[in-house]
Amino acid sequence: MKADARRLQLLRAAVDCFAQHGYRGTTTAQLARAAGISEPVLYQHFKSKHDLFVALVEQVGREVLRGWRQAIAPLSSPMDQLRVLLRLNPATTDPGTRQFYRVIFSAQVEFNEPIMQAALRRHYDQYAKFLTNVLKRAQRAGQIRADVSAVGMAWQLMHSAIGFALIKPLDIPGHATPAFVEQAIALLLEQLAPHK
Repeated sequence: MKADARRLQLLRAAVDCFAQHGYRGTTTAQLARAAGISEPVLYQHFKSKHDLFVALVEQVGREVLRGWRQAIAPLSSPMDQLRVLLRLNPATTDPGTRQFYRVIFSAQVEFNEPIMQAALRRHYDQYAKFLTNVLKRAQRAGQIRADVSAVGMAWQLMHSAIGFALIKPLDIPGHATPAFVEQAIALLLEQLAPHK
């Protein structure tokens, strides 16, 4: 297997390991076993479990942004792009990343390590920058309110998405139905609407 493909395989296997055992509870032996390789092969690609985790955060960020770009590419209206993005919460809509975000949310509580925290800050910041650009275009087009910072709105949208993702796994009756999600999106869009 080529190095890039092997790294990707290791990252995919790591999500399940971290989800099952937590970051601290996962060993490099478990990571190697989950990927069907030996520990020495794991160390050829990542110096440590820590480096693998940071690489995982970076890889998922790249994949999410690629998906967002593809989803909004056919749309010329920033408001239409925003509507699509509000439905693409990577922590809930994509089975491939849903598990990853459960790991991330747990890991944020589990450790207080500066390099990993910096990786998570970069991860969320890239989403905020992407959303900010869409929001700025919508402001220039007069589609959303211009009296509030696009950066502030981007972070508020992310706070809503993260809050939803944290509560969704609890399976609260009526909480995550399609109708509930659409109502929440409509409320967010109403808050963004320009004042008349």
